[in-house]
Amino acid sequence: MNPSPVPTNTEAAQRNPGDEAAPGAFQTAENTCPECNGSGKRADQAMCPNCGGTGMVVVTVGDA
Repeated sequence: MNPSPVPTNTEAAQRNPGDEAAPGAFQTAENTCPECNGSGKRADQAMCPNCGGTGMVVVTVGDA
């Protein structure tokens, strides 16, 4: 098994507050943002701060 890739500074900068790990980290996947239900916007139509407006967050999966 290959070791997990080390996130670059660019990838770390792309993390949103709702992300549990850096994008592309070992045993992670994208999931719908629980704060905006995947819309990327809050109820007042402003950008969701949890996902950065993408509607998706990075979550840990498996036994990590």
